Amino acid sequence: MTAIIALLLIFAAGTVSDSQSQNLPSEVRWSVALPAQAVASPTIGGDRIVVGLQSGQLVAYSAKDGKEVWRVEMHADQTIVADETLLVVAAGEMIHALDAADGKVLWKAPFGPVTAPLLVQGGWVIAACAGQLAAFREIDGAKVWSHDSPPQHVRPTIEGNNLYVPLDEGRLLALDLATGTERWSRFPAAGPLSEVLALPERVFVGAADKKFYAYDPDDGQLDWAPRFVSVVRGRPVADDSRVFITGTDNLIRAFDRRNGKLVWHAGVPYRPYAPVLLGSALLVPGVAAEIRGFELGSGHPAGQIKLEQQLAVPPAFGGSAAETIMSAITGTTTSATLLLAAPPAPKAPPE
Repeated sequence: MTAIIALLLIFAAGTVSDSQSQNLPSEVRWSVALPAQAVASPTIGGDRIVVGLQSGQLVAYSAKDGKEVWRVEMHADQTIVADETLLVVAAGEMIHALDAADGKVLWKAPFGPVTAPLLVQGGWVIAACAGQLAAFREIDGAKVWSHDSPPQHVRPTIEGNNLYVPLDEGRLLALDLATGTERWSRFPAAGPLSEVLALPERVFVGAADKKFYAYDPDDGQLDWAPRFVSVVRGRPVADDSRVFITGTDNLIRAFDRRNGKLVWHAGVPYRPYAPVLLGSALLVPGVAAEIRGFELGSGHPAGQIKLEQQLAVPPAFGGSAAETIMSAITGTTTSATLLLAAPPAPKAPPE
């Protein structure tokens, strides 16, 4: 069966304040059939929705109307990463940078089969392969440094001049972003770590011992006592006063950023992906045909997104201050749907 891409608008009016609801998704805009199964989550780059296909192609669709804009032969090994209108793709033993507008390859750099999703931020491209972590310049793909390290399957995180690397063995590395030299390391528990949330005052990570840790970014000292939770799903997120996580126990937890005190918790009837901050709501997608929203301060319900089929991979969010869109793939391994969400298109003025 063919896969479908649909442009969806998610939140119904009234689930949040009027000023915010107009920027939240709420209805389907378009849908198209995918020619093959997707490798990973879709990517929003500028006004393009880009999907890596298992057939060895990258396909870009217009976010405006769902029309195919370009298609290139390239097999993405991980989720495609976008930085404004630049797409960075790990394919085979090469890292490619493409122009999102037309799919033209701007540069490519030899590396090796990547083991973790790429990180593209602040002019840097960070990539991991077996036994090595490397940093490239985003502008031309030149390698700046490499660092020998144990296996890694989780995306690293940049904050300030630090690069935080969660290793499969359960060790968290803090490296100097400019040189790749080690600043400190911590070993909270044997086993995989979650993706890291790094803020100027604290570094947050979930560990295989089902605890949630907060470290001082300067020296790696434990900032507050680990909180027993569950295995953390994906990357935590934070607002000005709270940090939010989802777990394999299907619970969402909000902690005080300063002291780790539990502010609220709520459950969902499905296995969640990482949480997403959108306006005054915390969205919790998961392996389900709905995405539930929660108020940041209280954890009270804040609306939900109804889908025709369950999500197959985590959705992607993007857009501008005037319009927030969501692109997601739903369905199964034999039939998938890519959904994109945005506010309703403005009505034409009466003649």
